[in-house]
Amino acid sequence: MHSDPALLTASLAVGLGIAAQLLAHRFRLPALVLLLLFGALAGPDVLGILRPEALGEGLPLLVKLAVAIVVFEGALALRLEDLKKTLYEVRRLVTVGAAVTWLGASLAAYLLGGLSPGASVLFGALVVVTGPTVVQPLLKRIPVSRRIKAVLEGEAILIDPIGAILAVAVFEAVLGFREVGGVAALGEAALGYLVRLGAGGAIGALAGLGLTWLLKQPRWVGLELKNLTALAGVLVAYGLAEVVRSESGIMAAVVMGLVVQRGAIPEEHRLKRFKEQLTLLAISLLFVLLAADLRLATVESALVPGLLVAAALLLLVRPLSVAIALRGSEFSFKEKLFLASVAPRGIVAASVASLFALALPGEGERLLALVFLTIFVSVTVASFLAPLLARALGLAAAAGRLALVVGAGGLGRTVTRLLIEAGRPAVLVDRNPQKIREAERERLPVVRGNALEEDVLEEAGADEAGSLLAVTTNPEVNLLVAQLGREVFGIPRAYPALDPESVGLELVRRLGARVAFGRPIDIEDWDHALAHRGAQVVEIEIPEGFSGKPVGELDLPDEVLPLVRRRGSGAEVVHAGQTWAPGEQVAFASRISEAETRELLSRIWGAVD
Repeated sequence: MHSDPALLTASLAVGLGIAAQLLAHRFRLPALVLLLLFGALAGPDVLGILRPEALGEGLPLLVKLAVAIVVFEGALALRLEDLKKTLYEVRRLVTVGAAVTWLGASLAAYLLGGLSPGASVLFGALVVVTGPTVVQPLLKRIPVSRRIKAVLEGEAILIDPIGAILAVAVFEAVLGFREVGGVAALGEAALGYLVRLGAGGAIGALAGLGLTWLLKQPRWVGLELKNLTALAGVLVAYGLAEVVRSESGIMAAVVMGLVVQRGAIPEEHRLKRFKEQLTLLAISLLFVLLAADLRLATVESALVPGLLVAAALLLLVRPLSVAIALRGSEFSFKEKLFLASVAPRGIVAASVASLFALALPGEGERLLALVFLTIFVSVTVASFLAPLLARALGLAAAAGRLALVVGAGGLGRTVTRLLIEAGRPAVLVDRNPQKIREAERERLPVVRGNALEEDVLEEAGADEAGSLLAVTTNPEVNLLVAQLGREVFGIPRAYPALDPESVGLELVRRLGARVAFGRPIDIEDWDHALAHRGAQVVEIEIPEGFSGKPVGELDLPDEVLPLVRRRGSGAEVVHAGQTWAPGEQVAFASRISEAETRELLSRIWGAVD
């Protein structure tokens, strides 16, 4: 019995890819860098445990199918409402900015990278793309405004098919010049570019409309089949586009994702999560395999030129393209400077370059090495520089401070008012017309709708929120809202309010959330007391000498409920894991007099001390 090298390579690549993702998550490192390192180390030139050549024709096929999933998921995750608000900037970046990048990258590859004119122009086309697979994870770690995120995400998603098909057209032109020469090669390549965009777009739009209709038919597509139906639809559309015109499938996948998103299909958040997981698997597998397939001797020979080219792209080409493309934009100089610092290249550049390398004898390996070095450097620099630059420019100052309060009853309105008075932005979310009117009478910002719907939370600003308090009178809804905020929008701090009968404490722990106000409470009772003046708000300064325990461990009297802790210029909802320090202000809701409240709490300070 002999082992199957193709099976061993594929299975080990999956394992190494997920291991790199786990390490990246644990140590907060850019996953793409670790994937490339793992692939290079496991490849034939070092450890020799990965043999991508054993996959034969299966590797290009695997690359294409994975790219289809990746770009569809990116388009599905793009927020169209935000894109509309930044359409001018995105349109200019994917047209004027792309042209400047193509020209600048081509000159850098020719002057610094040692490539021939034809290969240099091809390199320029390959690195036009940025890509959602590297931009979106990066933006999750950087608290910048929605419009900055919308520009970078929109550019990354829309530039993928434009850049990839441009690279194919340039590749055909280069081969045409080498074989027959003349202007005819340019005309044929330009026509092929337009045909691919048009054919891919038309097939993607039709497939997206068909898939949207199908997913809205519960009698045909059960809940357990929705994700698989969508996956099958993407692969079929991609395959059909490739049959009509090679390399048009990527355009079909992007357009299909945009159309499906506009269709507002039921349970869309489940589909998005499924696609995110598939995308993570595809990226992990592909980058490990493609890095293993690259010969280290070629990388070593191109190391210095590759680093020079990458530096030119980061320091000269990207800033110039942003400056020219966004002339006339309302974006400030600081915002443009930040946009100029974020242009990491991703899976599309790597996969398309790998497909072309074999067809360019003599220069293919060097071209591939320059592309991978550009990817490595651009991702590494963006991962470490962008967060620092966002803070230095003051772009992260307001982002991440928004507090969402779900439930506009007396309790929710009181907490919202306290946060706003402390200088922290807060927004209420509720679907009860009466509670909304009461919030509006108190001049509190409120969004009407069901907080279990992603669109409603998105309208309220969930993607910029730093915390979420779920304080409806239904503890099960509070848990679900906290879960939605954490898993879909990545809100770092979620505080569901629970009642004494709730059995959700274990779920709160698994979510990484904290119980609001430090303990389960009778939500409806406190809601009513604060709404109808049966309770008052008392602010107390934590005394000197108080050695704080977590709030969940304090023996606070039932008559008082800690709501908001103020520390310096910051304010946060009280939760079970919070500790108080001397000098901090804590706002309590109390159903007894202020004097009695202070007396009861003074006993607590002394008992803890």
